[in-house]
Amino acid sequence: MTTRLDSDRALENAAEDKFGFADMAKRLAPSLVEASKGDGIVIGLEGKWGSGKTSLLNFLRHELVAAQDEEIYTITIAPWLNGDTSSLVTSLLEPMTAILKKKEDEIAQADGGQAHESKARLAEVGQLLRAYGPKTARRAASIANVVGYLVPGAKLVGGTLEAGAIAVEQVLSTEKTPSELKQEIGRKIQELNIGFVIILDDLDRLEPEQAVEVVRLVRSVADFPKVAYLMCYDREVLAQALKTGLKVEDGDLYLQKIVQLTFNIPLPEPFDLRIQFLEEAQSIYAKVIGNNAEGELLDDLKAAVDQQGMRLSTPREVKLSLNAIRFVFPQIKDDVHFPDFCRLHLIKTTHYKLYQWLETYLSVRSVLVTGDATVASDERARIGEELKKILPLEGVGSAQSIWSLQRFVPGVSNQKKPEESVFNQTSPLSVSEAIRLKRLGSPLHYRFYFALTGPKTVMQDEDFKSLLELAKADVKKLTSRLSEEVIKRRSSGKTWFEHVLDRLDDACISGLDEDQLVGLLLSLSNMMDIALKEDGDHRAFSLSLDGIANLVMKSCLRRLQALNPDRQCETVLKVASDGEAINWLVGYFFRSQLFRHGKVGDKAERADQWEISEQILDQAIKILKERISQPAIKKLIPGLPDVSAYLYGWMNITGDDEVVEWVQGYCKDDDGFLNILNHLRGWVMSDKIYHPLSKESVTLFLDWDETLMRLERLKDGEFSDRVAELNTAIEQSRH
Repeated sequence: MTTRLDSDRALENAAEDKFGFADMAKRLAPSLVEASKGDGIVIGLEGKWGSGKTSLLNFLRHELVAAQDEEIYTITIAPWLNGDTSSLVTSLLEPMTAILKKKEDEIAQADGGQAHESKARLAEVGQLLRAYGPKTARRAASIANVVGYLVPGAKLVGGTLEAGAIAVEQVLSTEKTPSELKQEIGRKIQELNIGFVIILDDLDRLEPEQAVEVVRLVRSVADFPKVAYLMCYDREVLAQALKTGLKVEDGDLYLQKIVQLTFNIPLPEPFDLRIQFLEEAQSIYAKVIGNNAEGELLDDLKAAVDQQGMRLSTPREVKLSLNAIRFVFPQIKDDVHFPDFCRLHLIKTTHYKLYQWLETYLSVRSVLVTGDATVASDERARIGEELKKILPLEGVGSAQSIWSLQRFVPGVSNQKKPEESVFNQTSPLSVSEAIRLKRLGSPLHYRFYFALTGPKTVMQDEDFKSLLELAKADVKKLTSRLSEEVIKRRSSGKTWFEHVLDRLDDACISGLDEDQLVGLLLSLSNMMDIALKEDGDHRAFSLSLDGIANLVMKSCLRRLQALNPDRQCETVLKVASDGEAINWLVGYFFRSQLFRHGKVGDKAERADQWEISEQILDQAIKILKERISQPAIKKLIPGLPDVSAYLYGWMNITGDDEVVEWVQGYCKDDDGFLNILNHLRGWVMSDKIYHPLSKESVTLFLDWDETLMRLERLKDGEFSDRVAELNTAIEQSRH
């Protein structure tokens, strides 16, 4: 659904006038009528584009209709309309002549010599006007087009004005100069009981050459008596056009020579534009969503309009912003935060450079938050410098200050150093809140605001929600889906499974019910070995996949403990007894719990920080001891994705003897011996990633000296390449 757009046409109905243009017209019209009764005068109606000049003119024309009773006629010329080939002067004089002809016809119906004399005067003035046009107008194609004049029954001579004017010049041969004709026309018009109001609208739309042609028109006929000219334009724009077209130093000074008095479109009263925007924005929201904006949403919308709306300067800017919202919001209503959407379109209309900067900044920040990229210090400084140029002020309440962005753009701050003004750290809670509300600062939703679709590096909300539904309805199917996401890679190189884990933050998990929590815990305990196999490498500057999954498990357990302690106990024991990801459960999850409870190592955490009680952990470890001692499980060890982690976890759970016995038995075979040593290699980053084999790792399971001698014996045989690699790893560990 798309709400009805505002066509941005000039107002004609006073009932739709929200800025007092109709009242202004009522007060201006009498002054224009009086001006048209005296000597010729040029009045400038000045205002910015979109300030309402044409709306005011429409109301003026309505008021001037009544002036026909005083023989005052209104002619409107829109020079920006292109279509006929007459000269500008002819385009004005022809409708004036038509009005005089109309008067002739009316007088012809009257009796008496006085009527005959008036008719003769009108005919004479009309003839002079026809002769004057060709002598003053350029033969070049004109950009004038008569829009209309308020004479009931009068007709325009179509597109043949110039041809008619040329014909008149040929028929009415005269030796008089243009200046003499002009003086004579002035005297004759003075004798007539008739006046004209000539309106030239939208002069600020003209090309420089066209602007010059309009000035030529006004200069040619401006001092006809009983003719008042109302020129409508943006002063700055028209002055620049005259400067270019006339090649003068000061176009504004030249304009002053033409215009004898000016009336400026007044600025809207304080808050009028913001009030109009807020009222219509609320109406759009109610129509699209089906209910009114209330509570915190309404408060935030008011804050958005109050802060970003202070830049609004014309009614057109209000219409442009609202039309963009009307056009797009219905299509993405479920993917954006309405107050932020309004903020962004106010900025787009009133401060486009800031809008462009925001799109760039938020796109970069989204991949930082998701861990898909980093930003170099020089790039960070460049982005910060751009922001300081766009928003240079320091005041906290100013719309031209960086502070104005902090309510809805995370990571920005008004610091002295540009690099410290952007990409500042934000709390996980604030990121989660932005995602929950689908705010502009959400790394998962920001792109909907600019491109109507989500970022390619994030999962659509519908797909993510479907996973949460599976957690409740079908654990087996969820396990299969998560396993599939492990294999799929995003454009950043990371897996979609990792993205799912990232979205399962505390804020998301706090909104899940018991069934969903249990489903997630069981699914992760079933498929994490697949994840370790596909994406289990160590990472230099971020958590490895096993670490992220461990955090999700702990968060789910805390939430389940708060909802239903008995069910949490049941789920932990089921994970220990039935979880298929034995490598991860032994080598990572339960091993980390042993450290947290102080059963291994010397860095126990406080009991109030535990996810599961000591009693439940003891029960789970007892189950695991029995399970990993089974021959069927032992046969799986060589094919596990992270054998060393499993061996360490096994050792922590059952003690040294059973693990050492298995390792030594497996190492009786040379191939098994080399496999174990390769699995025991560590990980370290220096100028690159190294995988050293340390003495400390080996001696947990094998005698060091015997290991070295055995490698020496194998170095020249079928295993020479593997032995050479292991010897290099041993050397690396020494350095």
